[in-house]
Amino acid sequence: MVSAAAGDGRRSVQYRIFVMIGPEPMTPHPYFPRRPSRWLAAGALGLLALAAVPARAWGPEGHRIVGLVAGDLLDARSRAALDALTGGESLAEVGLWLDRERDRLRAEHPGSERWHYDNRPVCEPGAAAEPPCPDGACARRAYASALARLEDHALPRAERLEALRVVVHVLADIHQPLHAADHGDRGGNDVEVRVGRRSRTKSLHAAWDGDFVKRAVRGEPEAAFAAQLVAQHRATLARIEQGDFAAWEAESTDLARTYAYGRLPGFACRRAVEDTVELPPKYSDGAAEIVAERLARAGIRLAAVLRAAL
Repeated sequence: MVSAAAGDGRRSVQYRIFVMIGPEPMTPHPYFPRRPSRWLAAGALGLLALAAVPARAWGPEGHRIVGLVAGDLLDARSRAALDALTGGESLAEVGLWLDRERDRLRAEHPGSERWHYDNRPVCEPGAAAEPPCPDGACARRAYASALARLEDHALPRAERLEALRVVVHVLADIHQPLHAADHGDRGGNDVEVRVGRRSRTKSLHAAWDGDFVKRAVRGEPEAAFAAQLVAQHRATLARIEQGDFAAWEAESTDLARTYAYGRLPGFACRRAVEDTVELPPKYSDGAAEIVAERLARAGIRLAAVLRAAL
């Protein structure tokens, strides 16, 4: 039996899952193609309730890096169109708006706090391609709606600008593995971890949002780190740009399944993580490598989307 909390940031409910446990393999993720581990999983599947994740996705540092990568890859035409739309505001700043205005948006657009993620059951790889999206409030629907408005050049500038802000932020968000996966713990928000023995406890979700970004950047100026990411991926830009929102989000779900959860000490499918988890350096170092790659891919793909939409 598993008991966990679910909610939308304002209220929570309790649900319970009764399962029979049996063996289940987990596949390796694309950045660390090692021999897959085997985990306990359900022989009789219980229904996992999907819960909202109140934590913000990438922290400001991560969102700025995505914007800096994307800005470096715009052509002259799209850069001019972007400046005309934003009044000169950089993508590094545009990407922060959805978090800064979260309270106002919640009042004006009920459910907007759910635009940041899609809760895909991490232990159900065969689950429906599209999990529930209550009232159309989820990352994939928010992105599709905003992109359509951004591409409509007949709309007023203010409406297209707000659409741009949603596109930039949400596209970055879904490259964070725990914004595309859930284990009945609000995308890792209910899993308490410690990153280093002397650090304070925090949620697994928060560690992926911020701690592993800082570990990847290692004190470098954000602009310099973003420039390094662009240089490292210059030869593979066309390949990374391929696909669409669903495919890019699926990458994050796979990374959550095989690493964020899959290599979390003590994790087993459909068993709540009850105790604080001490994250070993090996886990944190691997997570930092994944985070750097995800930030790079988010920025590269954002640039491609904007070149087409602007």
